[in-house]
Amino acid sequence: MIFESSCHTPVLLLVYNRPAFTAKVLAAVRAAQPATLLVAADGPVGDPKCQEVRELVMQGIDWPCHVHTRFSPTRLGCRKAISQALDWGFAGHERLIVIEDDCLPESSFFRFCTELLERYQDDDKVMQICGSNLSGHVAQDGSSYYSSRFATIWGWASWRRAWKHHDAAMRKWQEHRSTTRWKASCKFRGEAAWRKKLYDSACPGDIDAWSIAWEFARQARDGVSLISSVNLVSNLGWGQEATHTHDAHDPRASMQTNPISFPLQHPGSLEPNDQADRAYFNRYCRPPSLLSRIRRKIWRKWRTMMR
Repeated sequence: MIFESSCHTPVLLLVYNRPAFTAKVLAAVRAAQPATLLVAADGPVGDPKCQEVRELVMQGIDWPCHVHTRFSPTRLGCRKAISQALDWGFAGHERLIVIEDDCLPESSFFRFCTELLERYQDDDKVMQICGSNLSGHVAQDGSSYYSSRFATIWGWASWRRAWKHHDAAMRKWQEHRSTTRWKASCKFRGEAAWRKKLYDSACPGDIDAWSIAWEFARQARDGVSLISSVNLVSNLGWGQEATHTHDAHDPRASMQTNPISFPLQHPGSLEPNDQADRAYFNRYCRPPSLLSRIRRKIWRKWRTMMR
């Protein structure tokens, strides 16, 4: 059966045990009315909040669409649950738009992803479409998006052809870390050391995060991501109950979103934007200096007092 829908790209919704966030994100998905919706839920099945989230989602799908579910009976954790959900999703679909339960997309996000997924379907260098713009960079040539060596995973899209290079166990890292090739792609001071520390920690499973292996897969192939010139997704899930994003005062928390204009203005080149990448790396990846840590502490205290 074929459904009339404004979003023809399958959407993968990743949920766990946060009903309040899930309800907001589901409302945004409902507004887009994808013709195919995949729902993957981590467990355990006996957890009341997990069950509440699953019921909330299934009862909230009130538009005509194909629905596929993958509900884990046990708690797999972020790394296994999301990696396996993405394996499952891409096994059945060439393209996916991926939304987690705390990532609230602006309505134009779905069309933005769909158009770029179509445009770059056969360009192996492009491995990801990103809805989150965390550096605030705007393409200087007026383009709707720019190319980056980094990527954000708070609302994104990709292809089976790209995801096939992902390996949750990062088995190739031990081979790569002894060569100079991967270091050559690190353009900024401190980037190679940052990546090495990140990959070394994730490879044995010390970090319960799926996205580090995906970051390595892109870097190992010199892949790029395409980042919207406006922020299209707001991550709501910051705080003590979060898995990774604990600091509710982080500038990336609940960022404002804005719609993107259509028709999209495409860049003349897909060479990574060093200016944007440097801003992103310096702000979020490079270990902060003592002065930066003091400034950040003062800023957080001021923000708390103003609330």
